[in-house]
This record gives sequence, C-alpha cells and structure tokens, in this order.
Amino acid sequence: MEAASTVAWEGRFGDADLRIEIPPSGRIHAEWKTAAGNRQKVVDSIEQLERSVLFQLMVGADVRDEMREEIADAVALTLANRTPLPSEDPSQPRRPPRKRARPNQPARRRTGGAGGASRGGGGRRRH
Repeated sequence: MEAASTVAWEGRFGDADLRIEIPPSGRIHAEWKTAAGNRQKVVDSIEQLERSVLFQLMVGADVRDEMREEIADAVALTLANRTPLPSEDPSQPRRPPRKRARPNQPARRRTGGAGGASRGGGGRRRH
C-alpha cells in the first residue's frame, strides 16, 4: 500500500485481522490475515468493499452487523475528509484525452453532402 494512505479502520473482524486504508486516489485498499493466509483487495466503493470483503469475512464467523456498519461508516468518513489529488479538482470537468494522429497514415477527410461513396449513393467511384 502507498505510504501516504490514511488508515480508515483496523482491527479484528470475525476470524481476520483487517486493515482498510484510503490512499490519495480515493480507492479503498483492504488487507486481511486469516489462518488460510493473507489477502488483499482494492475496490472503488463502500458497496464493493461490503460485497467483496466484509460479507465474505462474515460468512461462518460470529460478527455483528453493527460492526460491518461501523467499518462502512469509518470508510465513508475517511473518504469524505480526504484531500483529493491536485489533478482531481472537482470544479474542473474532466475532458476525455484527445485521439492522436495515426503515424504513416493520411488524414481522414469527411465528404460533405448526401450521396457519398461510403454510403452507397451516387458518388464518384475509382477503379
């Protein structure tokens, strides 16, 4: 995990030692250790965290649903208080990247008007 991550929650969850961190990117990093070994998962939302980590760890373990809610609340609070990356200024809309020109290929030209050769109309054909 990244050095600048913020720990949202850490502790025992069922049979696992669970640690959840939020890096500046805003993704959610979960690591847990069980008798079966170490695992980690990176997700984009609290719902994904609950579905792919918390509910899986709850299966067969004696974990109260309130504990799952506590973890989800802690992650939500950490996400709300994080400092976004400078490139993530929410006031600036994201523009998709421009397509680069293809090397060694002539530029494509659009033909104006109806009946172009590409539409099967009465345009001029080259033989």
